[in-house]
Amino acid sequence: MWDIVETGYEEPANDANQTTAQITALKKTRVRDKSTLYFLYNVVDESCFKNIANVASSKEAWDILEVAYRANDRVRQVQLQALRGEFEGLKMEDKK
Repeated sequence: MWDIVETGYEEPANDANQTTAQITALKKTRVRDKSTLYFLYNVVDESCFKNIANVASSKEAWDILEVAYRANDRVRQVQLQALRGEFEGLKMEDKK
């Protein structure tokens, strides 16, 4: 499943020119993509689900989640730095 999330897949513009094997492979790819998207829907909380509820592919959902969680990580790092600064300030007050 991970390969479909990383690379995604190209939906062909016209199915008429494809062979039976290509159509079968495309159907399998679509099923894998929708299954993966279903799993992503089930593992995120409600606020993240709202962000990915209307996406068309698992890759698109993953890209949105990656950006959202990366932003959350940065916020946590800034909060941690602020708390460290407060802690250092309290330690200095105790020494006085």
